[in-house]
Amino acid sequence: MPERVIENSVLIQCSPRELYDYVTQPWRWHEWHPSSASAKASADVMSVGERFSEVIHLRPLPWLPLVIQRKTEYRVEMAERGCFWQVSGVTDSGALTIRYDLTYENGVDESSGTRFNRRLKYRVSGTMQLLEPMLYPQMKRLSLVALENLRNKLER
Repeated sequence: MPERVIENSVLIQCSPRELYDYVTQPWRWHEWHPSSASAKASADVMSVGERFSEVIHLRPLPWLPLVIQRKTEYRVEMAERGCFWQVSGVTDSGALTIRYDLTYENGVDESSGTRFNRRLKYRVSGTMQLLEPMLYPQMKRLSLVALENLRNKLER
């Protein structure tokens, strides 16, 4: 199966550091990402080399009660507070990379807000390849929902 990429961007009225400090805490992802059920980490600050795990729930067809639970083991690959953060993850049915990029909206200062870009790149293997064509549209939709949830949470 070839790699798939889902990339979304949102403007959030907060500083890049404030946003970075929140989104790089995987144990809080469930607060804004609908697919994230839970996450556990061994450190409070997820810097390069740190590891964590996450459990996600996916529904291939929204009208069916079928829920796929997947555990992902991550490692932080790159991190610069307030600028970018990247993790790689593996599951029993594939691999993925998540990258966050944060910039001042107009390159000026935090009064203009922070542009948050989230990029998910993944590939699946095994039997998940059969379900992936149904999951992809859902994942794209939920990625947009996640960023809207994130904006709402941080702008409160």
